[in-house]
Formats: sequence, structure tokens, C-alpha cells
Amino acid sequence: MLSDCAVKGLRRQRFLSSLAAGVIYLVILAFLRFRLCYKIQDIKSFRKQVRLALQDHKGPVIWAANHLTMIDSFLIFWAASPWTHAMRDSAIPWSTPEIENYYYLGGWFKKNLIRGLIYLCRCIPISRSGDGEDAQKGRQEVFEKCVWILKSGGPVFVFPEATRSRHGWFNRHKPKDFLGRLALEVPNAKFFCVYFRGENQLYSTTAPAVGERFRVEFKVLPAVMDGETSARQISTRLFNALGDIQDQWFKAAKIERNCSGNDVIDLKSPTSLEHFSGAEEDAEWISRHLTAKEKYYLESRPEEKRFAIFWKFFAAKEAAAKALARSKIFVPNGSFLSFEADLFKNSVIHKPTGAKLDISFTDEDEDKIHCVAVLRGGILGDKDNPGDVLWSVDEIPPGQIPSEFVRDRALSFIAESSDDISSPSAFALSDDGGLPIVLKRGLPLDISLSLSHSGRYAASSFMIS
Repeated sequence: MLSDCAVKGLRRQRFLSSLAAGVIYLVILAFLRFRLCYKIQDIKSFRKQVRLALQDHKGPVIWAANHLTMIDSFLIFWAASPWTHAMRDSAIPWSTPEIENYYYLGGWFKKNLIRGLIYLCRCIPISRSGDGEDAQKGRQEVFEKCVWILKSGGPVFVFPEATRSRHGWFNRHKPKDFLGRLALEVPNAKFFCVYFRGENQLYSTTAPAVGERFRVEFKVLPAVMDGETSARQISTRLFNALGDIQDQWFKAAKIERNCSGNDVIDLKSPTSLEHFSGAEEDAEWISRHLTAKEKYYLESRPEEKRFAIFWKFFAAKEAAAKALARSKIFVPNGSFLSFEADLFKNSVIHKPTGAKLDISFTDEDEDKIHCVAVLRGGILGDKDNPGDVLWSVDEIPPGQIPSEFVRDRALSFIAESSDDISSPSAFALSDDGGLPIVLKRGLPLDISLSLSHSGRYAASSFMIS
């Protein structure tokens, strides 16, 4: 239950915000349109569709959207709301930005200027880190403030992922319960689900590139449906809805939806063994391929395991580079130090862009290591979800040319995995800037085929999402 002091604070913030809303809207709009040169495709049509979808709803609205940049809430409010909405107190959504991202920027003047602007933009800062009692109390107070706002008739804007997606992909399989809890408290609300993205937005950034052009998809849902009694049920439905409109957005996208890669290492091939014949060679080779953090991890492992661990780092980075190439983020050959892999969290960070990829070691024994990496388009899967990536690792028959065998095997594997195609002759392979492209009846398939071979082994992977 909110204290009287907290309620008074919200009322004061709402009053001051309403006085400044019209001016702030115009200033921000001018900056977005004329300084950053942003454009939103079919904005008038989108606003009309939103108005029609919500015109008969008399209760509060919970805004929920994907999250790629630090200014998404401003961009989405601009997309959905004409200037006249900034003059209507009940139409301005409250939001819950991460306190670390906004409240400690710059010196005294800049910091307080940003805090003042965020305050007038109806932000309630939240700290999502920490599990201590104070941190949990802080998050609970933010939740109670959101409930009070909704019950008072105001809208609330929450990013369901609770963080920017460094993959550039909304993962429907990892629901969080904050919005489900809100819905249970205010069951007469509606969810206004939005997928907002620039046509050339490949991954998470501080702000979209200058001149970006955005498209937007949306769906309006009831906060609580018959039979829903838990926050997780509601959040799962909400995450699936956002995943659906993400799929809808990518149907008209210029950028590829599916971005994955794979790499196989034959641990007993001469190429794998030659750099580990002496201590000096070993140290030099490692320093050219592993970051300081990765080397520290490697050196902390038992000596007999370091050879395989090094090649796990190597395979993860190669697979990640292939996945990034699908997204038109091309990494120069040999740029191993531009990646940092975390074998504990099963992820790789591309340091120049901050893009994050999930990895999985799918076939690992004393003879070989196989790694698959995914940037966007689906998930690798776990014990609860089968995932969206299929892979195959095969021994290359004696006398076969590895590059030819892996291509033929990949087409056979795709045909074997299809319910309606039994022969690999239905497919053909082409090439786009060094990336293999699968053609069906002459048309390219967006399945992110990846090929790899090393020593005795050939591997392929593709996405089925």
C-alpha cells in the first residue's frame, strides 16, 4: 500500500507534467524530426487504427513494447499520439526507466537537467539490479505506483523484457511477470502491444541512426482473459502476442529475420594441434585469439582441459561471426579479439557494436567441438523449448572434397527435415557475399544456412522459425 506521501508525490508530478507536456512534446518532436531526421511510415494510418482499436475502451491502458534503444518510449509515444494527446492528462503514459541509465549522467548541471526532464515526462525510476531487501522494497513501491496510476485512469508504459534487447530480438519464450501482476490488479485494463523498429536497426543501440525510417505493428488485448489466474499465464500470453507482431513486422522487413551461424573443430587434425607443441607458441597463439578476460578463464582451468577450452572459444567466435554476417555486420577475418565469449553464460558479445549472441555446444567429445550461435530469428532451445535451429555434424567420407560434401550434405539435411519435400533436388545453393543461400524454385529461403568443415568433420545448421 502506497504511503500518503508517495501518493502526494505522484499527484504533484502529474500536475507539473501536465503543465509542461505540450511544450515538451513539441521540443522533443522537433529534435526527433529535424535534428535526427526520423520518419515513421504511415503514421497517420497507424494513429487512426490505434484510435479505432481503443475508442470503446473506458478503462486504463498498459503500453507494452519491444526495447532496442534508450529513447524508445519517446518514439513510440510520437508514433501513437498526435500533439493534442499531450494536452490530455489521461493520454500521457507513465514509464519506469532503469535508474542507472538516466539519473547519473554527466556533471551536476547535466545530471539535474536530465532528472528534471525525466520527471516532467512522467518517469518513475526503478533499479532492476540487486536482490537485497532495500532493492526489493524499491521495486515493489514502483509496482504499487503503477497500480495507483492505472486505478486512477492513467496509462502506464512498461517494456516487458525489462531491458534493451542486445540481440535485437524479442524473445517470447522468456516472459517476466511484472505486467501480468499489473493486469491482475487492474483487470479492466487493456494491453496496447507495440512492435517498433527502424528499417535498418540491426541490434540494440543508445539511439537509432540519424535518418532512420520506422515501421510499427500493434495489437490490443484484454488485460485478463477467462481462466487466467496467475501473473505468468497473462505474461506468457502477452509475450506471445508481442512475438506474433514481431513476426508480422519482419514479413515486410528489408533486413533478414534469421541470423545464425555454426562452426566445427576437429580436435585431432594437424591444424588444431600444431599451435600447442610448445609453451611459447601456445602463449602467442592464445594472445592473438583470446581477450584478457578469456585468457584469465582459460588459465584458471586444469591444464589438461585448456586445449579443448581454447577451441570452444574459437568455435564460438567463428559461429558468432557467421551469424553477424547474416545481419550485414561483417567482421574482418582474424578479428577474434573483437569478440568476447562467456562459456558459463553461453553467450558472445561483439564488442564494436555491443550485439549479443546466444551460443550452444551441440556436439562435443574428445574428437570434435561443434558450436551454434544465434543473433535473432529464434532461440537455441533448452529443456523446456525445442528451439528454432537444426544442425548436423558428419564425418567426411574418404576421398570426398570437404567443401563439396558439406554443401551436398546440407541440402540433404534440409530435405530430411522437411515434411513436404523428400529430395534435396528440390533445393539449390547459391552465394551472396560469401554466405550460402538456399533456393527453392529459384527463390531464396530465409533459413540462415551455415556451413563449416574441419579435418574429418563437416557441419551445417539452419533455422526453422
